[in-house]
Amino acid sequence: QPSSISRPNGVNANPGMIDIILATENPYAWHKRNMQCHSDHYSLMARIGGPQFVTWLQVNFGAKLYFHPFVNIDINLDGSNHVEDSQSSDTKQIEIATTKSTKLSIRRQIKYGVVSTDDLIQDLLHWDYLYLAGRMHKPIVSIDLPPNLSCSEGPDEEAVCRADEIEDAQRTNLLSAVSASLLLHDATNNKHSLSSLQSFPVSQLYTAIASLSYTGDFRMQTGAEDPNKVKKLVESPGMSKLWENMYSETLGKLQNLGVISVVDGCQGSDDVVDMTNPKNHGGGGKHLECNFTDVAIRKQLVQNLPPRLRKHSDRIVGAEDDGDSIRQGSLVLRQELANIVAPAAKSQSMKGFFSAGVSKSWRYALAKFAKGSGK
Repeated sequence: QPSSISRPNGVNANPGMIDIILATENPYAWHKRNMQCHSDHYSLMARIGGPQFVTWLQVNFGAKLYFHPFVNIDINLDGSNHVEDSQSSDTKQIEIATTKSTKLSIRRQIKYGVVSTDDLIQDLLHWDYLYLAGRMHKPIVSIDLPPNLSCSEGPDEEAVCRADEIEDAQRTNLLSAVSASLLLHDATNNKHSLSSLQSFPVSQLYTAIASLSYTGDFRMQTGAEDPNKVKKLVESPGMSKLWENMYSETLGKLQNLGVISVVDGCQGSDDVVDMTNPKNHGGGGKHLECNFTDVAIRKQLVQNLPPRLRKHSDRIVGAEDDGDSIRQGSLVLRQELANIVAPAAKSQSMKGFFSAGVSKSWRYALAKFAKGSGK
């Protein structure tokens, strides 16, 4: 039974393509059934190679995802949903969960990717590619698809049970994201002298988190991505509430440990805010306070990072009360993140020529460059 993870696009006058990630226990069985249902979603090479080739390509290259871009879907919230390829007139049924009964119907273009549940959890916990983990640093919507709606060969009871495992891995992922962003704080503020206690808007933390998965991404460096993407993810109307709802538990945990303080920055107030209380979510004036020169705090933050980053702990922590050492530690962390992101982003992009086909991949690349140039 696949579970779906999609990033909300917000309410836009000109909405873009929705990203949907399907996590499944058995990629081979999923692709086998999906190729029977929607063979036109696959490239000619994939159709010739069959589900065994598709699964081999998925798990051995890139970030272990298999993407299908430019799929048009009629989302009818009365429970009757249809999907069709953007280059095909044949309308077919798609298995998708709905939340309530209504006659509202909208047509949206989606890009859906398939990943093994094991590979999803691995990336959340270890940041092997910081690809899915990075996507799940941002506000998302989680959907559980009932067995009778899944594109698989029969119900999969184990997949149902692993929802809790994914949720636990996501909690670890969010803690790692906040910790890494706090440790990177001084790499982006090197014009200012370090004080024992620094205060900054919580929105600045969310911006840093949203930037993590783009560190070293060639698409940002070559104009193949919207240069304002991070800003839009954080500052678009309604996003502030989503970010606070997503990270309130993590910030509350760090606050209880004495690593940070969340204070109400409105009207000069310095009252500490209890982030575990939903009533305190959504305020725009919250600030974080953290002592970045305290080695004990930096060590605590490093311990929250994935294992592959913790092995650089001594260099990342730096020396107490030594601003240059601490900033150098932040730069070390930034470079290590780039070492994860850069190869994964390149290989996953190259895989698109085989998974989606040359035509769709070229169309997708042109759309990305158009966003990068602001057209």
